[in-house]
Amino acid sequence: MPRDQLKAREFLFLAEELAFRALPPAVPAPSRRVMWTILQLSWGDPASHIELQPQPSRGIVELGLHFEGPAEANDARAALVAANAGPLMAALGPAWELEVWTPSWRRLHRTFAFDILTRRLAETVAAEMARAIPLLYPFCLPVPQPALSLSAAEATLGP
Repeated sequence: MPRDQLKAREFLFLAEELAFRALPPAVPAPSRRVMWTILQLSWGDPASHIELQPQPSRGIVELGLHFEGPAEANDARAALVAANAGPLMAALGPAWELEVWTPSWRRLHRTFAFDILTRRLAETVAAEMARAIPLLYPFCLPVPQPALSLSAAEATLGP
């Protein structure tokens, strides 16, 4: 292994550490879940989280806002993201994409391509993560029950 190459878990924890150092103090501490090389950060409902996942077999690192709960709740959260898409996407940049990921899951994410996981890539990903978390974590906060249906979310958001 080249001297500057990191294993996926090393990369994950380094990027997390660097991102958290750079977060503004106003961002509340999340709940943290690690599943080998997947980091999920949530602020209430664990099904709505920010996820970081290096994928060496695919040569990508994914960073994203994931909605992995019931389809109706995911659609409501995605509708809230879509209602704020203009300013949100302008702040995040063109590398980010909102998509229907599976029949029920939704995500707003971006990827970073790589040949090897390095400290420099971890720094780049961490900087993007620190920039994105203050913009994205509000979409992970508990949603009042009436807004959990897509029709209710659309009614409160207007045309």
